[in-house]
Amino acid sequence: MLFLNHRLIRLVLYGAIMIGWGLPALDAATPTVTGARHSLYGQESAAQESLGSQASQRLAAAIANPEYMLNHWVELPTAPKVGNKKIQRLSLREAILLALRYNPNIQNAELDRIIQRYQLRLANNEFEMQYALAGTAAATNSRFSGIGHSFNKSFLATPEVSLRNKLGTQLNLGIDNNVSNYNTYMPVLNLSFTQPLLRGFGRAANEAGLLDAQDAEFLNKINLKQSVMDQITEVITAYRNLILSGNNLENQRRQLKEARLTFEINEKKIAAGQLEPTGNIQQSYQIESLNLMVEQAENDFKTAAQDLLQTIGLDPEMRLAVPNDVTLDKIKIPKLQQSIDIALEHNSQYLAQKMMLRADERAYAVAKNQQLWQLDLSGGIQSGAVSDVTGLSNGLRSIYNGHNLSETAQLRLTIPINDINRRSQLVSAKVKLEKDKLNLIALRRSLITTITNTINAIQSLAKRYQLAEKQVQLARQSYELEKKKLQAGIATALDVSNTQNQLIQAQAGLIGAKIAYLNQLSALQRLLGTTLDEWQINLRYGQ
Repeated sequence: MLFLNHRLIRLVLYGAIMIGWGLPALDAATPTVTGARHSLYGQESAAQESLGSQASQRLAAAIANPEYMLNHWVELPTAPKVGNKKIQRLSLREAILLALRYNPNIQNAELDRIIQRYQLRLANNEFEMQYALAGTAAATNSRFSGIGHSFNKSFLATPEVSLRNKLGTQLNLGIDNNVSNYNTYMPVLNLSFTQPLLRGFGRAANEAGLLDAQDAEFLNKINLKQSVMDQITEVITAYRNLILSGNNLENQRRQLKEARLTFEINEKKIAAGQLEPTGNIQQSYQIESLNLMVEQAENDFKTAAQDLLQTIGLDPEMRLAVPNDVTLDKIKIPKLQQSIDIALEHNSQYLAQKMMLRADERAYAVAKNQQLWQLDLSGGIQSGAVSDVTGLSNGLRSIYNGHNLSETAQLRLTIPINDINRRSQLVSAKVKLEKDKLNLIALRRSLITTITNTINAIQSLAKRYQLAEKQVQLARQSYELEKKKLQAGIATALDVSNTQNQLIQAQAGLIGAKIAYLNQLSALQRLLGTTLDEWQINLRYGQ
């Protein structure tokens, strides 16, 4: 299909159009990515499939646990270079499945899921137990004139544990393990807590970041789904554009062939004196015009073939075979209200705006909380001896023997006066909330308008397709009638040629109308967010 050279004129459809034209579409059975691993690469397919399977396992492991990337690489596969120049048949479904595996935009979106999942992990970590271990070792050598010198050494190990909950409570626990000269071990236990009572108190003031991260994770899944749907739609469009370009090239060649046949007939008439010597000038002009159109059609065909390969992510040197027509079993017009309801539940842009509004509401609640006075209740317990001259409380006993215990409680109030920065946060939060409410309403209306226009276009294209079918039937009847007239001697070969060209043009118009209708349906599915459902594809990394 992608192979065009100087022999195309002589071979007509073999070098390009016949490379797949008229081939039946392959079975579009249960959709799995492994279905795309057919023999496009000949003997390399098994090895390539193994590499792809291993990469999928690594990607799944990295998404499940992003820290997997600390010691590993994902190394998603790319389409290998074609080793042989055999023409490979490719159905639309296979093109989609290959794109799911090799399209770089889809691969990048899948890799982004690793980072996105880690962002959610970071948000959850804020309310998890935090651990730390610090340690120091010091040695001091002092010299005193006329007296002598001293050598002191000390070691300090401090494990710490802290926890912050969703009410704003902050707990800290640490032990200072101090070992000085003569192996004197004097541990000190420190336990403290802080509880905001006004500003910073409550789940709304503390949980906003986590809820934002959870909404972001939901949107990331939606965006991955949308990215895949975008690429699938591009593959569908490129695939059908290749079919359309091939049909156009074939039709231009047929018309050129008929024009040359008419030219030969006119030459015979001129030689027989039945036509003026200048009677073939117009036909010569027509032949040259058709030659130019064939050349342009060949270039368009090559471009369409390369566009399809690039969209899928395949080697540019691969030669593919696609059918010469698309299947349209039944005309169907989607219901407007049903389509609107589906879009409001699945359209990624609309869902993103709704999530943004939820985030704005949380930000507004936080900004209101920040306007309150700062009233914090804090307390602490310190147990253990910092120094011991008696030797009775040495070691761990100094923590629990009750001889060295210090307890504190504190209530602290801070009243902001003319704090413009905090007021600015509240004003900004309220303005953003109002703007996004308006944006959501506008986006909803825009989405409904776009769906309405798309369905109207589908209705119009469906009628155009039906009219094109009737036009082909009438053109075929006219062509058959002219052939009978030619046999009866009441029509000329030129009349038959003209009606044949009309039939060719009508058939081209029918295929164009059919593809335009199907492309509009694909655009609607993309808008509604149902492309994957239509092709029965489940995302591995969008759950």
